[in-house]
Amino acid sequence: MYKLIVVFTLLFTYSFSQNNNVIGVVDNNFSYDSIVYVKARANADYSTAINALYYMMAKKPYRSIAYKDSLTCIYYLTQAYQKCILIGNEVLSHQPDNLHIMERVAISERLVGNIKSSLEMYEKLYLKTTSLVHAYYIAEMQFYLQRYGECMTTLEKIISSENSKNEKIELTVNSKSKQMVSLAAAALNIKGMAYNELGKKDAAKEAFKSALLLEKDFILPKSNLEQLGKK
Repeated sequence: MYKLIVVFTLLFTYSFSQNNNVIGVVDNNFSYDSIVYVKARANADYSTAINALYYMMAKKPYRSIAYKDSLTCIYYLTQAYQKCILIGNEVLSHQPDNLHIMERVAISERLVGNIKSSLEMYEKLYLKTTSLVHAYYIAEMQFYLQRYGECMTTLEKIISSENSKNEKIELTVNSKSKQMVSLAAAALNIKGMAYNELGKKDAAKEAFKSALLLEKDFILPKSNLEQLGKK
């Protein structure tokens, strides 16, 4: 009887060990994808990181939204803006309050020229964050859409805030350079541009000069003033 018990125990232990090994292989496959993803991200090997995410989605479809969140960020980093918008919107359909995905989608829409879609996303963001940076991009989109009345209202919110003089924003000066300036100065520059479009040249000049009082080396209002002088 004792021998039978020993034999049964050994068989059960061997069987359990074998099952664990099988399970371990599957789990390791999952963890290998995660390890590949983490190492690829750390080394900026984004194509490998993207492949790893797709493997993880295939193996764990119930976690696909979490993986798509990461995928959206990589597409944004690699300037694959159309893909960022596509996958980002899939994430937002399940997580409408995911702020960092909303911001990436809003920026991507702006960079590919989908101004109206970008404005709508920034308006949703601003309602949740009340960020002056988001307000600035709302004003910028309103300007491009020639909604000058709304643009002026948004700009006044920024300019009237004391924080706008200290908070900074990076603006594109040309295809080769960018410049960091205060939000107040950036808003005044847009205000001058809006006045110019409305035919109010004197008001436009005053706005550009006010921007330069805050940021004397601000290239955009300097250039805009020069253009007004030529006209």
